[in-house]
Amino acid sequence: MVDSRSFIARRLCRSRESSSLKVPGHTSIIERPPFNFESLMEWDDLKHFLAVARSGSLADAARSLKTSPATVGRRITALESKLGARLFRRNQTGYSLTQNGDAIRIRAEEVEDAVLKVEREVLGRDLRPSGKVRVTTTDEIATHLVAPLLGEFRVRYPEIVLELVGDTRLANLGRREADIALRTVRPVQNDLLIRHAGWWKCGLYAAKSYAKAHNLEPELSKLSDLHIISWTEECAHFRGGPWLAEHAGDAVVAFEANSMRIHYAACKAGVGLAILPSLSADKDPDLICLLPPEKVLAMELFVLVHRDLTHTKRVRAVIEFLCDRISKSTR
Repeated sequence: MVDSRSFIARRLCRSRESSSLKVPGHTSIIERPPFNFESLMEWDDLKHFLAVARSGSLADAARSLKTSPATVGRRITALESKLGARLFRRNQTGYSLTQNGDAIRIRAEEVEDAVLKVEREVLGRDLRPSGKVRVTTTDEIATHLVAPLLGEFRVRYPEIVLELVGDTRLANLGRREADIALRTVRPVQNDLLIRHAGWWKCGLYAAKSYAKAHNLEPELSKLSDLHIISWTEECAHFRGGPWLAEHAGDAVVAFEANSMRIHYAACKAGVGLAILPSLSADKDPDLICLLPPEKVLAMELFVLVHRDLTHTKRVRAVIEFLCDRISKSTR
């Protein structure tokens, strides 16, 4: 795709070559002759520039581009030298666009949108279930729901390589940050195909040793004076956080962590009560369910894909597999 992206980017840049980039109320940054946008803004320039513009950080941009911060920094410096204009303000908090940079960003995003649209259309004509498919979801859904299905998927589709990314950040499917997303929040974008896949259920659990020591039985009526495992402050809005805030205000916070996998391990160790995925916790011989998901947390699961990719054979295969197996697993 690199060659086609570069070709499209050059064609689009050439079509705009005669126009100048202006910031309202300011002199055009392209008043020095001659400004050749095609030669100055190749596809790699666009990728690095937009990554820094969106993240405000060389490190974050490098992570998204799978390169090093030093490489990104050199790219930005070289681009500014080509343009003869400063595109970013550098400060202790990161990188922010100058007025010149903001003008370039508008042009760069137009080119990016067109390049990605063509790429999605080409992928949409792919008729063979082979190649890589990138799926994004949260870490706990990836761990407890999707990962246990991978053996079966591999047997059924040996030529498809699944790339599973656990991340609380919502990936932008239009920008190909992922091919498929599995989420508990229904998006509003019109360019996405949305399918109900099943349910994500979480109950209130404790280690059997903790329950025995505190004389706890299922259908617990109150949590006062008990120990709970909760989220760190910046993650208080994550799954179960609001429920704990409402129902466990009198409980003792014994432990906090920013990962449900850590909550799970701490709960098994007898630290206290935790909201955990029922799919795994119900099968764990060391845990006891004190409150079922119907009284704690039950959320719809949606499979999301950009409409341009719905006819790609490998993407369609992953969607159908996930919807079928998740529906059966989470009834």
